[in-house]
Amino acid sequence: MKIAVYSPNWVGDAALALPFIHQLKNQNPDSKIIIVCKKWVESVFYNNPCVDDIVSLSVDDVRGIVNTVRTGVALKEREIDYFYTLTDSFRSALIMWLSGATHRIGYNTQKRSVLMSSTIDLPSNTIHRSKKYLNIIEREVLDLDEKYIYLNQDEVAWAKEKMSEHNIVNPVAVFPFSVASSRTFPKHKINEWFSGSSEQYVIFGAENDRNNATEIIEQNENITIHSFCGEYDLRKSIALMSVCKYAIAADSGLGHISSILGIPTVSFFGAGRSSVTKPIGRQNVVIDKSKRCNPCKKNICCLNAIKKSDVNYAIESLHLDSQFEV
Repeated sequence: MKIAVYSPNWVGDAALALPFIHQLKNQNPDSKIIIVCKKWVESVFYNNPCVDDIVSLSVDDVRGIVNTVRTGVALKEREIDYFYTLTDSFRSALIMWLSGATHRIGYNTQKRSVLMSSTIDLPSNTIHRSKKYLNIIEREVLDLDEKYIYLNQDEVAWAKEKMSEHNIVNPVAVFPFSVASSRTFPKHKINEWFSGSSEQYVIFGAENDRNNATEIIEQNENITIHSFCGEYDLRKSIALMSVCKYAIAADSGLGHISSILGIPTVSFFGAGRSSVTKPIGRQNVVIDKSKRCNPCKKNICCLNAIKKSDVNYAIESLHLDSQFEV
């Protein structure tokens, strides 16, 4: 039997979908699991023993009705039996319908039930996104001890070599940026949090984050900070963060990745809702200073309310030997 899963479109959401994929494989151990996903999230699923195949979609593959139809029809050759969508979009349901899959399953949203063979009503109460995905297969229990992201020995060895090339030893990963500006660390708060620290830091981000990372480095000239922003693709970035001793993260996809990797992670939430989108993982601490107005499109109140003492306390909660100096 062949089972396809239409993945969420963002890195963080794709990471939160991993428990669903693992549980699906556990329920159907002899089935072939196919992930249909956007190109920029596919590396989240690499080397995963619960994933048998990946169909990577470019932006053009789902741009406009003609390309969307072509993409859906092309999936017919996969001879899919069951097709689950973890997104709430009409487009994903159309692709499933065009694929010819006998069983097409997802939430009853955007008037797409006509394209589905079976729909599930959205939970009436607010639940974490990972549990929302698991609810589709009638299971909401998260196994936090299970491994969800897999790196091979060569990837880890490469990451260690790159750190060594830059004379970086046992660093702290920092993910200060987010796709949503409302979730990005204010620079003056980063300076406050870094002040007096003896740690080595590596900043991760996209190409368009380079200038901001450089500014952070220049404003903290007495702190050892290196930027990997825009230097490597997501998979290599995952390998690099895997050799860090802990991570400090904005509400972002990389924060989800580090926590799921098993890297002790402190996540900062302001404009977002941590009850819905906080990272999963055993060694994960959330600092949530959200106000009654969240989720909003500003970070004036929430992230600025996070003090250095809050960060210190969170790091202590990870049971690490080192921390920011107060």
